[in-house]
This record gives sequence, C-alpha cells and structure tokens, in this order.
Amino acid sequence: MNILYITQNGISDHIGRSQVAPYLFSLAKEGFKIYLLSAEKTGRSKLINMYKKLFSDAKINWTYITYRMKPPIVGQVFTQVRLQFVADQIIRKHAIGLVHCRSHPTALIGEYIHDRYGVPFIFDFRDFYANGGLEKTSGFRRLLYQRIKVRERLMIRKAAHIVCLTKRAQQVLANWYLSDRLNSEKYFTIIPCCADFIHFDPASVTLQEREEARVQLNISSDSIVLVYLGGLGEDYLLESMLKLFKQLLLIDRTSIFLFIANQGYELVARACQIEGIPIDRIRFVRVERERVPIFISLATLSVVFIRSTIAKAGCSPIKLAELFAMNVPVIANSGVGDLDEIISLEANGSRIVEDFQNGTLQKAIKDVLAWNEKKLVDIRASSSAFDLPLGVSLYAAIYNQLLEA
Repeated sequence: MNILYITQNGISDHIGRSQVAPYLFSLAKEGFKIYLLSAEKTGRSKLINMYKKLFSDAKINWTYITYRMKPPIVGQVFTQVRLQFVADQIIRKHAIGLVHCRSHPTALIGEYIHDRYGVPFIFDFRDFYANGGLEKTSGFRRLLYQRIKVRERLMIRKAAHIVCLTKRAQQVLANWYLSDRLNSEKYFTIIPCCADFIHFDPASVTLQEREEARVQLNISSDSIVLVYLGGLGEDYLLESMLKLFKQLLLIDRTSIFLFIANQGYELVARACQIEGIPIDRIRFVRVERERVPIFISLATLSVVFIRSTIAKAGCSPIKLAELFAMNVPVIANSGVGDLDEIISLEANGSRIVEDFQNGTLQKAIKDVLAWNEKKLVDIRASSSAFDLPLGVSLYAAIYNQLLEA
C-alpha cells in the first residue's frame, strides 16, 4: 500500500534534510512505497537536484511545489492551497492507503483527504504550532492561527494516529481533546526528534579536521568552548545565553562562545555590546550539515535555552539529540517539552536551570565542567532514545498498524 507524506517544510531546508529525508530513506528500505510532497524555496536548485537523485535511487516518488514567500501571508496561503491541490491529484492517481502529515498546515490537508476520500491520516503534531503563532503574531496573521487553533480539535479527533515529540504534549492533547475516549493513549506515539548517530559521531571527526577547524576559528586547544547550535530567533533566548557565557568568563576568561548557525552574527554582536561581552570571545561559523560534527567536536559544553510557554510543551530540540550524539553536555532551561525529565548529571552529564540568575548559571557551569572532567557518564551511549533507527522503527510500527487495519 502506498503512503503519501506531506511536509510544508522543504527537503532543501535544514529541517527537511535532518528531520524528514533520513526517516524517509530508512522507511523506504523497510519496504514502504512512499510518495513525498513538499514545498521548496527558491534558490535551492543544487540541493533539490541532489535530492532528486537520492530519492530516485531510494524509489521514493518526490513531487514538490514552490514555496511562495511573497506577498506576505497571501504567498503562504497560496502555498497551502497549491499543496492541497497537488495532494488531491496524487490521491486520485495512486492507490494511497495512508497520509502522513507533518505539522498543522499539512494536517489540514490530511483532514480534507480523510473527509473526501476516506483515507486515514497521521497527524505528526510536532509542537503547538497554533499556540506559538498566537503568542507571536497580530492582525490578519493572528486570525489565521486562530482558525488553525479552532480546527486543531477536529484534526486530532479525526486523525487515525497522532505522533507527539513529548510525553507532555500527549498529556495536554489527550486532556484537551480526547478526554471522552477510554484508553486515549492508544491513539498516540511519542517519537522525540532523533539524530543520525552515524553522521553525528565524534569518532568520525579526524584529528586533522578538528585542528583545521581550530585554526580557522582561532581557538586554542586549551580553551573552554561553549557551543550554541541552530537558528537564532525570539524563541531562543540569546540574552540569557550570553548571561551564561558571562558567568563562564568569570570562571575562565579565555573561554570562547562558538555559534554554529546559518545566520544571526549581527544579532549576536549587538547583544554582546549590550551585555558588555568582548566580541573577540565570540566565534560564528556557517557550515553545511555535512561538516557540522567537525565544529561540534570543538565544544566543551553547550547551551539550549528556549522560551518555556505552552507552545513549547511539545518541543524536542533536534540540536539536543545531535549534541548528545557528539558526547557534548548541555545546559538547558526548565519548562520545555520533556527536558526536565531527560536532562541530569547522572543521565547525560547535563544540567537544567530553573532560572537565569547569575548564581544559578554559574553553579550549572561548574557542575557540568566538573562532572564531565571526571568522565562519569558516556553521554552518547546513554542517549540511544534519540538515535534515528529507533524513531524509524516507531514510525514503521504505526504504518504497519494502520495499513493492516
């Protein structure tokens, strides 16, 4: 039986490359016939051509449309309408037995297909998309998120199965929308964001590669390096991250804060000026995904600070899995997804901070540095729950269950 996988995130986006394509390649190897539909941004022809061949070799049928960025809102609505139109064509042409919808926009399409053709759909919930939009937007855009929030209940109730990234999200959704159903947990599977432990493997980084990266960034071999991995934006608490780094500088004034990010240097530079942090203590590097492990390997410790609101109850940061795979300890804040349960010195040499007070941050740094200096835990070995094959096996189990129903 054929499966239609719909994602509004492009395969050529970082999310598509790290959180969609690896799963689909593995699921295709398991024997599932997959039709992939995505929305790709312009200017990505090199990556798109690369993935055309990769998907063809994997016998994955890939159809993509252009993601319209402009005009604002109208372009996104057009993209949504176009995705639904193409999905409808695929359903008509092929014997699709199951639709896998990644996040809310495509779950709207899954609901439409379910109502029109009776094809079951998986709502891959990811995080609280509508709540996040309502927290950060106003005007007409806010009205769109309000509409999606109203539809959220129906999408959850009509879905054949719901995938959540966290236990906390499952509990919230079951309480909000499925409290009238006995054994509501059977409708859910929890699959945290998983990393490719083959790609993110410290053993795969050669001494020469590491030394070349140090030279490129002018980082001495005896420097303590705090790493931030991923995008920068209002959800990621840059001011608090820099406060953490200020406390690290009090411990060792030669420390370096390395940002591995696609953009945002100007934002970091301005924030450093406000916080009184010498810019010569900051390093910023933009690299392709293939070379990210090399730069992570320079880390002594890392930081994952994220806004802790209801919108982040379903948050499972992919950066956490990638850092743990590379044996890098993390300092993270409380109230985000399941991080309070996942992170501890005993489990992964890492620490949760309950607040961003100077004393709290400095103690967390000292605890993490001391714990990992003694090598009391193998972070990578204790983080197998975030290894890609486990996530793939859970998705395969859902597919088999629904296709056999």
